[in-house]
Amino acid sequence: MFEAIERNKLLFVGSVLAFILMGAGQSLLGPCVPEFRQIFGLSIASASMVVTAQWVGALAGVLGLFFCGQRDFTKLAFGLLTAGSGLMAAQLNWPMTLLGALGFGAGYGASLALVNSRLLESFGKAGPSMVSLVNALFGGGAIVAPLVFVALSRSSTTSFAILTAGLAVPFLLAFRFPSQSGTHETLVDDAPAFRPSLAALFVGASGTAIEACLIGLGPSILVNGNFSDVVAANALSLFFVFFLSGRIALSFVGHRLPAAPMIVAGFAGGAILLYLASSEILPTVTYPLSGFFIGSIFPNFFVFGSALMGKSRKTGPMIVCAALAGGVAGPLVLGQLIAHLQGLTPFLLLAIYASVVCFLGFLVLRKLSLTARA
Repeated sequence: MFEAIERNKLLFVGSVLAFILMGAGQSLLGPCVPEFRQIFGLSIASASMVVTAQWVGALAGVLGLFFCGQRDFTKLAFGLLTAGSGLMAAQLNWPMTLLGALGFGAGYGASLALVNSRLLESFGKAGPSMVSLVNALFGGGAIVAPLVFVALSRSSTTSFAILTAGLAVPFLLAFRFPSQSGTHETLVDDAPAFRPSLAALFVGASGTAIEACLIGLGPSILVNGNFSDVVAANALSLFFVFFLSGRIALSFVGHRLPAAPMIVAGFAGGAILLYLASSEILPTVTYPLSGFFIGSIFPNFFVFGSALMGKSRKTGPMIVCAALAGGVAGPLVLGQLIAHLQGLTPFLLLAIYASVVCFLGFLVLRKLSLTARA
């Protein structure tokens, strides 16, 4: 793996920096909502639109890639991240700030697809481990950014200005990335045609749906189970620690083990721990521990889906689009149910869903793996 990094130094450094800062930018939006509300005189619903704009932009960025053919848009994606962050730092007015969130989201969604696909292609056998490592560092940025925000006296202007300066580095490095043209065209010509699998996409979308529910609603479920806000917040921080640990561990074994069994193991481990949490067996420990397993699903899904659906430029955007759809739909559905469920019951629903997807995933991924080998 280290030899592969040496051969692709600029790509590796640019990808790592971009993903750390993408994670930081995404995690800054939530804490910045109260300040946006105060600066622009908005209601909480209107101020929260900045988060919605980011996710709408992410979906738009991925869909745009899907319909734009075989060109490499990495520079454009990194440019959108930088420009979007700059607009949120400038805070000229509320529409321009929303436009910044939309642009940042578009760059985020496009970068997820482009960078992960390029790492798989450029690093060969070490590709799966590199995808896991870079996605783990995304989580690291998401953990650190809110702490920096607090240290900067909760200044969204300063936070996004620093983020913009940081994002300018991978944007400039992208102009020095090795050309894909010759190698990639050969791969595309020799590879089978793009062949989407709805069954595999459902399994992957389910993983990000559970992940988004645990990140976005996990603390609320604990509060619903009579835990304090402080305990719930600490549990979420611990969840991110295990989430990050799982992806880092995957970076050491991702190129040695097949992705499909690890996807099933991710659902199985998460289901067991969420069942324990719903049964009030140390929920402030078992809920965070589930992050170790659930966090491993997306990187493995990207690796498996890329091999299954063909080396087309449409493959990465399709995989990320499914993941984003799950990430949006999961909290939307569970959020409506929490108010009608007692205690830690939502954890039980997630455990049941993870168990069902684990079983279906075992059947589906096994069949698809055999078909791909044939």
